[in-house]
Amino acid sequence: MVQAFEQFIASYPSLVFEKGQTVLLKDEVPKGTYIIESGIIKTYTINEAGEERIVSIDNKGEDIPIGFTIGLIDRCQYFYEAYTRCTVRVIPCEDYLDHMQQNHDSLFKRHVRLTKILLTNLKHIEALEQSKASEKVARTLLYMADTLGSTFPNKTIRKLTITQQEIANALGLTRETAGIVLKKLELKKLLNHSRNTYILYVDRLHKYIDKRHDQD
Repeated sequence: MVQAFEQFIASYPSLVFEKGQTVLLKDEVPKGTYIIESGIIKTYTINEAGEERIVSIDNKGEDIPIGFTIGLIDRCQYFYEAYTRCTVRVIPCEDYLDHMQQNHDSLFKRHVRLTKILLTNLKHIEALEQSKASEKVARTLLYMADTLGSTFPNKTIRKLTITQQEIANALGLTRETAGIVLKKLELKKLLNHSRNTYILYVDRLHKYIDKRHDQD
């Protein structure tokens, strides 16, 4: 059964972006509300040193740039890039708001999506606040597992396809530091690593973080 929201966005034009393509530029004025129909989009900024810093990771059903639809911002505050191949529907803001006001199911689901975004982004902030690189990386892996990872049947193991540089960019660490920490976590059997694929043992990572917190 096609959901009301999916049926609604299906009548609007779609844009397809390949991995690595720019979706929206900072300071660009979008042509409407961008709804992610499939795939993942990375939101990031660039610091004064020219280094990329990940702000958030956006999935299916989310609208970007957040705040634009309801007039809280009048242009993009960040850069948006296709993290995977993705399809985006471009909807006039007025049409999107009208649909939300008239369809309680769509509005409730958007509320759920925004709550999940808030919770995952709070995890990202918590990771950034850690003083030790090992905790920064461990917490960031769990954050990325929630947004990017695919789950194995037992749900305690996640597969994450990401580069060391992207992990470093999310934390403001050098690639070398991130690599050293990831190796230490692998030796502790908290993850397995092969090329750009990480198998994360979620329960072990949580216990590791809790133990470190108790020691502090």
